[in-house]
Amino acid sequence: MSNLHTLTELKNAGIIVALPGDLPLAAIIPIADALLASPVLAVDVAVGSAELPQLLHDLRQRAGDKLLIGVSGVETAVQLQSLPFNHLDYISSPCLDDVLLTACQETGVAYLPTVISVWAAQAAQQKGCHAIRLQTGGSAGADYVRAIRKAQPNLSLIVETELAADEVAAYQQAGADALLIGKPLFTGSAQTMADLITQARKFNRAWQTGHQSLAATN
Repeated sequence: MSNLHTLTELKNAGIIVALPGDLPLAAIIPIADALLASPVLAVDVAVGSAELPQLLHDLRQRAGDKLLIGVSGVETAVQLQSLPFNHLDYISSPCLDDVLLTACQETGVAYLPTVISVWAAQAAQQKGCHAIRLQTGGSAGADYVRAIRKAQPNLSLIVETELAADEVAAYQQAGADALLIGKPLFTGSAQTMADLITQARKFNRAWQTGHQSLAATN
């Protein structure tokens, strides 16, 4: 899958879920299965766990090409080379790094630098990035997305934030191309997979409703 095709698919998915990073492999796989049933079509896994290569392998084996899989927190080319490219669709990095960008271009893995400022978004676009992972939140979160969108109208914005399902529309109207969420979906160790599916579907419905509303007004 090409970088641009991956970005298109992320935007089509709309909702990306950050999988809990503090759980063992055996617990994460059922969560991913439940999300896919929702259906959530993109998940994000944090780098660092020794089980990460096996997790990526298992996710790809179970979901095939139905699920977009990303890894966040990749800082160096060495970390990138340790990952199984054939199981990956994108990485995100706290660094705007030329070596990482080149490596991703060569392997067909989409590269999302994580940014928190207009200046960083501009720098990412100048280096040839087509998308960024924008961290924001709070009462002014959607307004900040709007400011970045105004400054960089051609840059895809994958927005990482914590929000309720009824706040999704505000982020869409502000210019978010997709939302990456985590904690709002997970209610604790006693949560059933049925409840997780219910929570995920609330976000999916909110995204689809907002998408249709935007399409009707454009």
